[in-house]
Amino acid sequence: MKFNSNKERRAYWHQMNEEQTKEEIDAALTTLKEDTARVITLHYRDGFSLPEIITIMEKSGTIIRNHHNRGIFQLHRYFKGQE
Repeated sequence: MKFNSNKERRAYWHQMNEEQTKEEIDAALTTLKEDTARVITLHYRDGFSLPEIITIMEKSGTIIRNHHNRGIFQLHRYFKGQE
């Protein structure tokens, strides 16, 4: 699966939540770097937009987008490796 857009990343998050338990996703999040896991959690679980996360974490937009994109890719790789 490619994650070339936020729409595709969001679709993967929803798919992952249908296929995995909250505990399994929590375990996968612990394998990510702390800031990456925080961006994913703030965005998908807590409902903050990426611009809001930029303000909350006091990081540049580029850094937040990189954490977001990398996080989704790493979660996909984590769960794909468990198949």
